[in-house]
Amino acid sequence: MSFELNSAFERREEWKSARLSQVEYQEIARALKTLASERGAPAEPAIAALAQRGLDAALGVLAEATGGGVEAQFHQCRARDRLR
Repeated sequence: MSFELNSAFERREEWKSARLSQVEYQEIARALKTLASERGAPAEPAIAALAQRGLDAALGVLAEATGGGVEAQFHQCRARDRLR
């Protein structure tokens, strides 16, 4: 009986962890889209870089497209999105 409860608890924790990762990815993608539109750059290359290589690559794509200095502005966009 305790083995079954432990197994159920582990599955629930794995589901929660996966869900939190998904929510975080969505928040990051939303902030990248906001940042790209504020800087007048297309969001699609940054989102593709996020999916393939991660956040640093996505910020690099935006920095190349708009002239750098995007990391602080990304964090500001993400904080603003969380407040909405």
